[in-house]
Amino acid sequence: MAADRSMELWMLPAGGQAPISLGLLPMSGTMMMPVEEGKRRVLAQATGLAVSLEPKGGSPTGAPTGPVMYQAALYPL
Repeated sequence: MAADRSMELWMLPAGGQAPISLGLLPMSGTMMMPVEEGKRRVLAQATGLAVSLEPKGGSPTGAPTGPVMYQAALYPL
């Protein structure tokens, strides 16, 4: 991936609401990503997750601006 790009993780809320950023993903390896209480409640009802390719540092608008690189559905357990 180009040095001037970042991968950003988004949750896809139920009801077709706008994606909500969960933060930037590391260039390699693994990480723990704490999710604040308000976002955890939305995440519990979310229908999916997506990763978009963004300018370095993440989306400048608060919404995905680049192409979606990965997307996955979430199912309740």
